[in-house]
Amino acid sequence: SVTGFRAPLLQNLHDEAAAMIIHDGRRKAKWTHEEIEWAQVDKAKMLSTQTAMAVGLRGCLYPNLVIKTHIQTNAATGSTMNVARQAIKRGGYRALWRGFLTNQTGVIPAHSVYVTGLEWSKQHITRAANNWGCKPGTSSHIGSFIGGATASFCAQLVRTPTDIIAQRLMIQGSKGSQTTYQNGLHAFQTIVKTEGFRGLYAGLGAAVLVSVPFSALFWSSYTTLKSHIGHSMTHAAAFSAQVFGREEEIDIEVTQTAYFRPPFGIWEAVVFSSSAFISSCVALAVTNPIDVVKTRIQTKAKTGRTAEGGRLAQSGAGIIQHLISIVKFEGWGGLSKGFTSRVMTSGPFAIVGILVYEGTKHYAQKGKPTRC
Repeated sequence: SVTGFRAPLLQNLHDEAAAMIIHDGRRKAKWTHEEIEWAQVDKAKMLSTQTAMAVGLRGCLYPNLVIKTHIQTNAATGSTMNVARQAIKRGGYRALWRGFLTNQTGVIPAHSVYVTGLEWSKQHITRAANNWGCKPGTSSHIGSFIGGATASFCAQLVRTPTDIIAQRLMIQGSKGSQTTYQNGLHAFQTIVKTEGFRGLYAGLGAAVLVSVPFSALFWSSYTTLKSHIGHSMTHAAAFSAQVFGREEEIDIEVTQTAYFRPPFGIWEAVVFSSSAFISSCVALAVTNPIDVVKTRIQTKAKTGRTAEGGRLAQSGAGIIQHLISIVKFEGWGGLSKGFTSRVMTSGPFAIVGILVYEGTKHYAQKGKPTRC
């Protein structure tokens, strides 16, 4: 029989664990990971677990979002820590949680829409690409790219109104704040009264130009990196086994074929989390300039580093005008504002989120015991 390392953690592993394959005396490490499709999971389990994770994790990271908004609107200046101290000095620690409940009101339905759109689109597009004659790896990348973009677009339509209200509450009391709101409901009523329902979707174009490329780049990069990092780590495991003389623990049949299945909780967790963090940083770097513009449009901050910046925000200028103004009056560095805060928010969210995402797909898989 074919056997591998038999540590306690290796019991009850799933078929999608990594495998080291040995052929004819030559070690050839190969990372394999079988994706669980949307049709194979219990939707209620999947969505409830994912949404609970999103609410809890975004709640923990919410102060970073508040700080990012202050930096990008020039409501406060200096380093991330200095901006946090200014916000606390001005409004106490509660200032770091302004707009939280309003923000979560949009997160709950939006995240369910996002997960559903991602899985459904990725599954159908990958299958279509396979039917068109694409290689399996290429089909998976295409499905991840388009699926991520589709999911983000749909979710952005749901959460933009609460994003706008939350962001205006975040900078309330700062020099960039235009109006004082009593709470989220009062902000909603005021925006509708003074700007119409269109005001709830101010900056939607910029928001889509941030979220859609981010999501598409993240999922396509994640799919690619997961494969490359998985292969590299499998090679490292094979080398380690050989160097430390552990290959005798592998029982090789006459066919010279054996399998080494590393523990899901350690091996794949490192592959998933490292791939997610790198992918998140790449997508953040690409989309940050538009994120700065989006934040300024949606908050309608009346101040900037220059009078020109404040005038543009108040006049409803477009994306290109804002970009030109930022580069002209604040330099190219103005387009990187809030990047550190975004990494501090999206980096941990990507790591924990992807582990929960991959884990809940096993948990919610039909026909398997209820376990992560």
